[in-house]
Amino acid sequence: MAKIMHEKLNLSSGSPIKIKWCDYDYFKFPWHFHEEFEIVYVLKSTGTRFVGNNIESFSDGDLVLLGSSVPHMYRNDIQYYQNDPDKRVYAVTLQFSKDFFQHSLDKYPEFSQIKKLLEEAQYGVYFYKNANGLIRRKITKALHLTGLELLLETIIILSLMSKSKDKRLLSDESEKNLDSFRDNDPREVKVKAFLHREYTRDISLQEVADIAGMNQSAFCRYFLKKTSKTCFQYINELRITYACKLLLEKKLTITQICYEVGYNNISNFNRQFKRVTGYTPTEYRLEFYKTF
Repeated sequence: MAKIMHEKLNLSSGSPIKIKWCDYDYFKFPWHFHEEFEIVYVLKSTGTRFVGNNIESFSDGDLVLLGSSVPHMYRNDIQYYQNDPDKRVYAVTLQFSKDFFQHSLDKYPEFSQIKKLLEEAQYGVYFYKNANGLIRRKITKALHLTGLELLLETIIILSLMSKSKDKRLLSDESEKNLDSFRDNDPREVKVKAFLHREYTRDISLQEVADIAGMNQSAFCRYFLKKTSKTCFQYINELRITYACKLLLEKKLTITQICYEVGYNNISNFNRQFKRVTGYTPTEYRLEFYKTF
């Protein structure tokens, strides 16, 4: 199993916030975690981003919010390790204490959206590049702020992030974050709760449609409108997320994982895994562990 480093950040002068301009030849931090929340805005750089069990490519403009104690790592493309002067990392990191304005989060309704955002951050939150321009500009501006101005600007940034419609979780929804859609259509919550509980077994479309109280055609249109996915795409992504977790634990073989997450043959498992992650299960495991 890869060793995870617990990084202890020194937030200066008792301030709950630390902002840093990064100018590196390559990202140097190994697989690690820290108690502080972190916003990482990559202005210029390419490579692979690891957040929990999620592995994705990153490039210029990448913006992610990481929760407290979420293991993560940025690994650059191979060209960055070959002393190429044209390959540099330019990034901004904004880190803040997990207890930052906790009383306000717990007591005041004005902070309810930010509180929900910070709860979602345990899965990593990615902000799309073709939107969220104001957030990126605010983060860059914050580099020049200190003290109370930096504190207030951080709250504004988190507020903008919490209101953004152009974001997604890096780790797919799991049973423990079903509360994140508690305000949705009760029928949707009922269907998703069933899928999150039963996804590792064979599920028929009729079975799910019955839970929604619809015929199959109506349910398919309904589910696609609600999730932008077919029901079976949703089930596959739940299975693949679980498979990612098992692959990184290295306790089971790939064949064992195939059956554990609900697939009946290895070729279908490999095909679905690559469709969701861009890697085969073998490549996924090697991609993560080849750094260590």
